[in-house]
Amino acid sequence: MSLKQLVNDKKIYDSFLEELEKQINVYTRSLEQANTLVEVHRLQGNIYSLRRLLKLKEQVNGSN
Repeated sequence: MSLKQLVNDKKIYDSFLEELEKQINVYTRSLEQANTLVEVHRLQGNIYSLRRLLKLKEQVNGSN
């Protein structure tokens, strides 16, 4: 399956977005409890990467 097929299949893409949101929530809760700066930076990076994936459809279909 290509990325274009993934992002244009509503059912699959909605499930993908739902999973991303769940993971963002998990990392956000972990971020709230982080004890070290290294943990904070790692978790922030994870959240940043997942949020970029939330915009995958626009990137694949060429919208800016």
